[in-house]
Amino acid sequence: MANNLVILKTGMAEVQNIKVTGRVTSSTGEPVAGASVVVKNTSIGTTTDGAGNYSLTVPDSAILVISSLGFETQEITVNGRATIDVSLKAADASSLQQVVVVGYGTSTKRDLTAPVAVVNPEDLNKRTTASPMQALQGNVTGVQVITSGAPGGSPTVKIRGVGSFNNTSPLYVVDGMFVDNIDFLNTNDIGEMSILKDASAAAIYGVRAANGVVIITTKKGKYNQKTRVTYNGYFGVQVPTGNTKLANGSQYAAMQLAKQTSADSARVTNSVTKFGGSGVNPTTNTDWYNEILKSSALMHNHSLDISGGAPKVNYTLGLNYLYQDGVTETESSYKRYNGRFQVEAKPYDFLKMGITAHFTNFTQQNPNAGAFSLAYMASPLYPVFDATNTLARPTKYASSTSLGFANGVFNNPVAAANYWYDKTKGFQILPSVYLEADLLKNKLSVRSQLSQRYGSNLNQNYLPEYYVDNIQQARVSVLTSTQDRTNNYILDNLITYKDSKDKHHWTVLLGQSARQEQFRSTQVITDSIPPDQIYWYADQGPRRSNGYNETGYRNTSISYFGRLEYNYAGKYLLTATFRADGTSKYQEKWGYFPSVGVGWVVSDEDFMKDNKIFDLLKLRGSWGKLGNDNVPPSTGYAVVYSGNDYSGIFNSTGITNGVPVTGYRIDPLFGTVKWEVVDEWDVGVDFSLLNKRLKGSVDYYHRRTNDLAFERTYPFIGNVKVYSNWGKVDNSGVEVTLDWADKIGEIGYHVGGNLTTVKNNVVDLAGQKNIPGGVAEFPTQSQVGEPFNFFYGYQVAGVYQNQAEIDADPVAVANNLKPGYFKFADVNNDKKIDENDRVNLGSYLPKINYGFNLGVDYKDFDLSIFFQGVGESYILNNNRAARQKFSDMNGDEKFVTSLWTGEGSTNKYPSAIGSTQSWNNNASSFFVENGSYLRLQNIQLGYNFKVGGTSGASFRVYATADRPVIWTRYSGITPEIAAPAQLPKDRAAGPANTTPTQISSFGYDNNVYPTTAVYSIGVRITY
Repeated sequence: MANNLVILKTGMAEVQNIKVTGRVTSSTGEPVAGASVVVKNTSIGTTTDGAGNYSLTVPDSAILVISSLGFETQEITVNGRATIDVSLKAADASSLQQVVVVGYGTSTKRDLTAPVAVVNPEDLNKRTTASPMQALQGNVTGVQVITSGAPGGSPTVKIRGVGSFNNTSPLYVVDGMFVDNIDFLNTNDIGEMSILKDASAAAIYGVRAANGVVIITTKKGKYNQKTRVTYNGYFGVQVPTGNTKLANGSQYAAMQLAKQTSADSARVTNSVTKFGGSGVNPTTNTDWYNEILKSSALMHNHSLDISGGAPKVNYTLGLNYLYQDGVTETESSYKRYNGRFQVEAKPYDFLKMGITAHFTNFTQQNPNAGAFSLAYMASPLYPVFDATNTLARPTKYASSTSLGFANGVFNNPVAAANYWYDKTKGFQILPSVYLEADLLKNKLSVRSQLSQRYGSNLNQNYLPEYYVDNIQQARVSVLTSTQDRTNNYILDNLITYKDSKDKHHWTVLLGQSARQEQFRSTQVITDSIPPDQIYWYADQGPRRSNGYNETGYRNTSISYFGRLEYNYAGKYLLTATFRADGTSKYQEKWGYFPSVGVGWVVSDEDFMKDNKIFDLLKLRGSWGKLGNDNVPPSTGYAVVYSGNDYSGIFNSTGITNGVPVTGYRIDPLFGTVKWEVVDEWDVGVDFSLLNKRLKGSVDYYHRRTNDLAFERTYPFIGNVKVYSNWGKVDNSGVEVTLDWADKIGEIGYHVGGNLTTVKNNVVDLAGQKNIPGGVAEFPTQSQVGEPFNFFYGYQVAGVYQNQAEIDADPVAVANNLKPGYFKFADVNNDKKIDENDRVNLGSYLPKINYGFNLGVDYKDFDLSIFFQGVGESYILNNNRAARQKFSDMNGDEKFVTSLWTGEGSTNKYPSAIGSTQSWNNNASSFFVENGSYLRLQNIQLGYNFKVGGTSGASFRVYATADRPVIWTRYSGITPEIAAPAQLPKDRAAGPANTTPTQISSFGYDNNVYPTTAVYSIGVRITY
């Protein structure tokens, strides 16, 4: 009988359920509200309340899985315990247990079969930048960020190289809404950020995902959470940085006199006569860079976040103000106001509904970028102001013509900077509403979300009436007003089913999305607007005859998609997605984008259980297709251009009033224009070893862009170019991430790094020899077997040192060259220098991107240091190249003081007189410089005060230095060339840039706003 009782009690124990309660906190002791607590391999689960508490009835031998976004997932065996408290460790980017946001859902990094980069928002908040993406620079493998120093400047972002002549920016998804950039977003509002780098991860977004996808989920309140208020703010000082030092007055005068020409000598004589001095020691010595730049400028940022919740509702309210002054003496600045609110309600246990809205208002005062080039080239022999210039108005600026300069390139840079007004004001609203029902608890859910993006920008460019001299003047003021408006909608409907049986676990997602995008731009140009008007309106002056332009578009699309995630025993992983996109933009209405990924968690196999090295080892591989619809729209016929006009289609037929339009041709023989298609595969390994102290991943990827859109010349139809889908281009490379973290006593430390290689190679141009780009004097080319848009010109083999060397060289004799002139390489050895001797001089697209960091924490102190850099990137120093065209220009001190002065003096630089001769002005390797650099990107020292009383209260102070030091051999202001001519980019309302040769001018250093170092102090207070 006793034995029977024992058997009976044992049987009862096998099925006995117990009630488990506990509290989930962070490693710092703060409650983690909304954390998921689920019995492994079942649908039994709950979430923690605002204090981190939970209660759940489970089998007494169950395994609890506790997870929350931003933390590593933990598994804990109950073993009959009634109370289980859990401390969750904050997840880092390399953690395989981290919960991550993916397209239209979430997953854990352990279960991913594709390379998805997870960004810790705390890393972004260490940086003093206006844009969240700028703060990301160097932090993520495969992602290149090129910053702009201009106030509010928009960074250029490329993911895994460049695969198109068109827009190469990634798709940004903010709380479900598609946007062109996230410059409008307050970094403190970001809750989670994931970057989908390969086709398998991004295929769920189909035709918009060829350049990668950045998914942002903003912060949300928690149910049953007491109201929490957080302030985070800093004040900083910006200091312009750069290696360029201009030649001074004495150095410039010596260069001019060395030319031994009457015209060049006269410039020096005129300055000495007018302003004083003698010979190579003129009195006037104007450093034009110093005249247009401040020594420092203010930047500050203030964020307030209020969040909380009750049993049936949660909420968040966020406010932000950012101000960034420019480092130019003229007015340049950026101001941004942000507001955000989120409310979610659960009227029933199975139903929740919510609303989220973002509001942004900004004002950007843009400097005259052309003043920087003028400052580089202007003579230092005349001053900024000249009281004797009686005709000058309204300010007595000095005139370059008074010294004999007779070209606009010698204009007074300070006058050019001040006689300029360019301001952009804009706002953007991103509202969304959603409804979600849990039809089978923790198994089947349905969700519908409607999102909108409405934005408006007004840009006013005003050139006042003024006079400096007969070259630098404007007799009539001109106002150009451009109003851009965007109104986009997305409706998403999703069904998600999750279930498990034995060791089989699966999640199925089915979705439908409808999208409408509208854009309209109106431009009015008027004359004679008074400069003293507080507000400028187009009706205040006469409109020019061609002073009204209006453009726009309206595109609609509908999409159907699905995803299957399956794993067996947590060891064998499968992910498959499919998306069908239908669009009104092109004649070919539908595109289909499949993907598949597999993974194997090797460390969970029986044969690995006794290993003492690997904690986790996962192998994975993936393949998929993506689309790029940042291609000009098509009516079904090829777009034919005359010359290099990229204005697009002239009405829907190319015919006006029954008459064909000159320069356009309708010819269906050339097919249609459609989206470009990316075919990509990836293999990788994720690992954690040595008791989780070393974590990392390694990936090799290969992506091919098919149907590459560009213009192709057809000789048999005249001097026209047909724009359609012709070519192919490859990008391939390796991505490596390593992170080591450990403790020595009370001192914790971590060291990490990342490395990305990118090989860009044009595969097919449909028989065309090359695609020219850049500018006429210093072109780029794209050709089969070479990267996109490499600089194209002659290789300088040295400098002719004496007449004997000239006489012995047929090339020098034939071209009447002189000692001190460049010696170009005769590549084909035909004893002449011509087009056939031009070669690849390098590409701006870097082959290597890297970053590394280290950090130390001791008690309440912490210190972090971060470095970032690029390798094998080349820049055309267009300032140096442009100065070669005119004999009177100044230049940087290194150039002016290194000129050839006689035999043996230098074999790199030309002579003073030779520097301005046409032979030496040919596009050559002399003007293409190594743009590689290593930058100390960020240092932050912080202290966390101990705060008693209210649970969760904290107080932190920190000091930060951003971009304080750079190491580079490049002679220009900065090796980061963010965009051609540094023109202001869309911020709120503009469309995606679809200019066919958008990338052809990258790497041209011309009119570049200097990068700034920022030194700041800040506080973060939570209560």
